[in-house]
Amino acid sequence: MKPIRGMVVGLAAFSALALACNLDKESVGPALLSFERTQASGAPLFRDSVAPQATDPAIDQALDRHYVWLDTTARSNHKLFVFMSGMGQHPAMFQRVPEEAARLGYHVIGLMYPNSVRIATVCGGQPDPNTCYEKVHLEILDGVDRSPFVNVNQANSIVNRLTKLLQFLADSFPDQGWSRFLAGDEPKWSQIAISGHSQGGGQAAMVAKLHVVARVVLFSSVADSVGGQAPSWVATHVTPADRYWGLAHDRDGFFRPIRAGWDSIGMAAFGPAVAPETSAPPYGFTHMLVTDLVPQGGFVGTNAHGSPSNDVKTPLNPDGSCCRLRDAWRYLLTARTPDEDDAEGDDR
Repeated sequence: MKPIRGMVVGLAAFSALALACNLDKESVGPALLSFERTQASGAPLFRDSVAPQATDPAIDQALDRHYVWLDTTARSNHKLFVFMSGMGQHPAMFQRVPEEAARLGYHVIGLMYPNSVRIATVCGGQPDPNTCYEKVHLEILDGVDRSPFVNVNQANSIVNRLTKLLQFLADSFPDQGWSRFLAGDEPKWSQIAISGHSQGGGQAAMVAKLHVVARVVLFSSVADSVGGQAPSWVATHVTPADRYWGLAHDRDGFFRPIRAGWDSIGMAAFGPAVAPETSAPPYGFTHMLVTDLVPQGGFVGTNAHGSPSNDVKTPLNPDGSCCRLRDAWRYLLTARTPDEDDAEGDDR
């Protein structure tokens, strides 16, 4: 298959915090974490975008382009970072966090998926909103018909989109190592750090509920709300609680269910929430960061909700450069638990 690509190579030079991780082993309960600093590569960053239908002609909805990042000079951590945007949004709107992940040694994908339905609206008024939320997330994930509120078939599902994109990248760029994140005809979840903003974070949590993943990074999520509290579906998950990390804004309209969801997941067992703007990595090794920084554009509309990860909402430095939350992003992407050993070698 010939690659359809619009490769953009950008230059960036900044310090980062990086670790080489192996997260394939199960952890047992809360434990002390580790964190260390190292210099990130300042080399040109490979960035590509791919039309979903170029990876599978059967994909016929949510056709904004997937984005792909890789720092070919960084020490690989042998993990894939997958980021999913919020309701009605697309990967081009969330590039700063994925770029940081690439600098830290991840292969990185900004995945486009069916996200046009406002789940809070359709499920919030249902007699059993928890079941409604769960069925909608599951149908978007695997394409099995479960809910009348979405119409996602197998071809358009997250699982198929990610699988077909990885196969496409492995064929198009055989020397970049994308095939290591496939296990036959499905993603190799144990090697994947799954992440997203708002609804995308809800989808990430659903993946981690069903599959043991390397890491879960929740930005302004899970935003599903049942009477201002978290839905019960987030409480059970096969991914250990110590692999979940989150960043939210305390003036987010969804902050109450987001924090309740973090508690349901078990993230509070690793320490209280910390404000990254008044502390420094490793933030007491907490798994929960809560900011009060003023978003770009101020506290209007949903700016606080978008500020943890959206490119045009996330707070800038006093000199206008990006980004005030960069150290927080790096921490969420690299802090590790004792069951994680440094990966040896680099098979890229």
